[in-house]
Amino acid sequence: MRPFLSPLRIAVAALVFALPVAYAVAVYAKPAGYLIDESSDPTIVPLPRRGASVADLSEYRWQVQLATRADGNALALLQADALDQVYLEFGPQRMSFSGGANEISMYYRIDGSRIASFVPTRLGLRKKGGGFVSTAVGTRSERPLAMDKLLSDHLAPPFEHWLEGSGATQRLHLIGADGTHFILQTTDAAYGVKGEPVTLEVAAGLKRCSTGCGPLNPPTPDCLSVRELHSAKGKPQTASEWFTLPRHALDGRRLQENQHQVLEARRYPSLAGKQCSAGIYVVDYVSRYEDIPQVESDGLTTATSAR
Repeated sequence: MRPFLSPLRIAVAALVFALPVAYAVAVYAKPAGYLIDESSDPTIVPLPRRGASVADLSEYRWQVQLATRADGNALALLQADALDQVYLEFGPQRMSFSGGANEISMYYRIDGSRIASFVPTRLGLRKKGGGFVSTAVGTRSERPLAMDKLLSDHLAPPFEHWLEGSGATQRLHLIGADGTHFILQTTDAAYGVKGEPVTLEVAAGLKRCSTGCGPLNPPTPDCLSVRELHSAKGKPQTASEWFTLPRHALDGRRLQENQHQVLEARRYPSLAGKQCSAGIYVVDYVSRYEDIPQVESDGLTTATSAR
């Protein structure tokens, strides 16, 4: 008679048998939706593609979210991360990439489903040809220069293009002649609406104020004194009185709190929908106040101290 198997031996045998089975299931049985396309998940409906006009392209500032070579491998240095962003802006005739050390741009025209380059002539005609040209700004930092080189190597017009979606959350696809695929979103996408451009003058230092929406929030030294500016005859003019703005309302580029500065920003409403909130100011550019032309009024330079 065979010896009786102990419960421990039975458990070990069951485990030895179960492990290969579990491994096979994990490797070969892909769950529904494992591949994100309509063939593996019928609930995913691709957005319809549409062509773009110059007005469509120039309405927003774009940023590269995904960049891949023709073989599908990612160009990681050109994709959005916590350090850098690659931006694309369209004017009436020029398209410009920035984010590295230099601006890389070309004259463009929309030719059906393609964005092609051209060379302007003295008679105002558009001659075929051209391509991207770059400014020549030097820097000691290797990363911006590496971004410039990678962009220059993979910007190959003409580009097949299309838009998906609408408004601030739409996406732009560009596929170059070498197969490089750029997927871009608007810089407003995270906020769901188009930001209002605003220029702010920021006084040096911090001041005390109440932050947040609570009625009993005690004042804290965590606010900036700011006022809005607008441009008149190429010079900044005051457009509001001084007011306080909590530091947490500013996003984007960092400020030097002990300096008198001017910010180019985009203003968005509160994501929480609270009327008492100051909203969100996404800072795109920061300049020292001393580096811009002084505010003029009736031909005389004027200055007002922040309260």
